[in-house]
Amino acid sequence: MNYKYRLVSAFFVCAALASGVAQSEYDVIYEKNILSSSFSTDFVGAPEPVYLAQANEGGVSSPGDDALEAKKAANGGYTDAEVAEMINNPLGNLWLFFIQNDYTNYGGDLAKRNIGQNTTLIQPVMPFQLTDNLKLIFRPVIPINSFETVDSVSIDFPSDGGPLTRDDFDVQLDRKTGLGDIVLWTALATNEMAKPPNIFGVGMTTMLDTASDKQLGTGRNSVGPLALAVHLDDSWIYGVVAQHWWSVDESKNRADVNLTDIQYIGRYRYSKDTNIGFSPNIRYNSEASSGNRWTVPVGIGMDTLVKFGALPVKVGMEVYHYVESPDAFGPEWQVRLFFVPVLPSPQWSKSAIF
Repeated sequence: MNYKYRLVSAFFVCAALASGVAQSEYDVIYEKNILSSSFSTDFVGAPEPVYLAQANEGGVSSPGDDALEAKKAANGGYTDAEVAEMINNPLGNLWLFFIQNDYTNYGGDLAKRNIGQNTTLIQPVMPFQLTDNLKLIFRPVIPINSFETVDSVSIDFPSDGGPLTRDDFDVQLDRKTGLGDIVLWTALATNEMAKPPNIFGVGMTTMLDTASDKQLGTGRNSVGPLALAVHLDDSWIYGVVAQHWWSVDESKNRADVNLTDIQYIGRYRYSKDTNIGFSPNIRYNSEASSGNRWTVPVGIGMDTLVKFGALPVKVGMEVYHYVESPDAFGPEWQVRLFFVPVLPSPQWSKSAIF
């Protein structure tokens, strides 16, 4: 499957599901002369608490008020208070266009200098009401990667037979930019399970072999389970989103995928629109060698809900330091920026399909 066919296929998958609507980071591990990549991304983003009382109390005009209806239309069909509530909920009813950029600084035993890698994630978030009591949230994650990849590796073995050091490796790098492996994130929940303060969902995650260059993806098609549990109240947001991928196709001369991604979330509500906290991803690559399996970031950030004209937009920034990272070559620190506008929701997505 060539690059253009993959890109066109991915576009029509998303376009078909978003009809009628205006709408991973990879850990690159160099081990000797082999490049292996492990996928990760931020699937919940930066949720904020609910302020349920404010969403239901006075200050909202009657449903027939023209000004209110115009504002709701600009907000994707909801009032400001409803948007401030639902944009925090990973299983909420808002249609969103999540754009995230991760700049990650890499180093390791095989690196003579630190290397900057960049991933831009495009993530339309599309909830559907399947039945009167069951909803589905579909979230394709489309990565545009710009990575320094291995072009060639030569080793100058010490004449005294001593251990190899990074100075004994001559790694020639070549930057490649293009499409990565697209992830299709799907979660199911009953109406009650998706209702704050305690939110639960289960589903399936699929990672497709869509990378435009073999060094920008895993080279495999992989599937696995997804589960999330998030608590939202007037003061705190905390929870976890867990995913796992196993490769399901033949080897294609690429390493098997056996990868776990766990996003842990903790945020303090500074105000109804602004949060301070974190939501990084821990990754465990079972196929990597000892010392190269864990990637564990810690850090902090801030996000807030603003208006661009009439359009509600979540904006934020987070900074992370990696306390555990692959020895050979792995992330050391990261700066994350995200921009999340609310999109108009098609009326049919709010009514039971079946």
